[in-house]
Amino acid sequence: MWQGTGESETHRRLKEQAFLWAYDRGFRCCAMEVRAPRSSYRIDVAGVRVDRTQGESMVAIFECKQSRTDLFRDNRRQHELKTNLVALQDRREQLERLLAPHYPSLRTSDSLFPEWATFDFTKIDHRTYNQTIQKIVRVQRQLFENTKFDLITRYGLGNLRYLVTTPELVDRREVPLGWGLLEVDANGGLFEKLVPTRFAGIETRQWLERIAKAATTVLIKDCRTMKAQNPGPVELP
Repeated sequence: MWQGTGESETHRRLKEQAFLWAYDRGFRCCAMEVRAPRSSYRIDVAGVRVDRTQGESMVAIFECKQSRTDLFRDNRRQHELKTNLVALQDRREQLERLLAPHYPSLRTSDSLFPEWATFDFTKIDHRTYNQTIQKIVRVQRQLFENTKFDLITRYGLGNLRYLVTTPELVDRREVPLGWGLLEVDANGGLFEKLVPTRFAGIETRQWLERIAKAATTVLIKDCRTMKAQNPGPVELP
């Protein structure tokens, strides 16, 4: 498979694993290095799942990180911000555990993945919970400002957003709000360590066009490489 200039073997393998993980879960239109709509940067892996029975499609995007320096930008306040973020995320999880039994109607699930069952607490007007979320957003904005995580969140890209990492690279509380976490396991596959929030209102057609273009680019590069290695006429049977 074609590998981008300057890309490490570890990062390439993470992208391949994310690609296969998405494909095995119904995202049959997938590609690597997909240029995102309304932006000038590329997503490591993007996939679209078309649900013909419900007439609804879903876009999943995957960002792969192999090191801590690759994850966070250089920031003198990084330690302070991470400490505050961990405390706020613990507070959020505690509030969600307390609120869940009182708001069963907020439970959400996906027909293809019944094991995905979360609660959309953004639909309730709970002052303490909303204040906690606002604080988390502020801290993460300072931590991830002008990184791909910040821009992807700001532009509202993808129904599902995943961070894909090597083992034990990141604490689940450091993951950007609303993102899922896929981590390499002992067998070299991926397991879902954190379930993402499902965001609505994503334009599928733009993603399909960009995924098709990215896949075609890779195929053309592979075909030209094979032609260069095997010049001359093609022998027909």
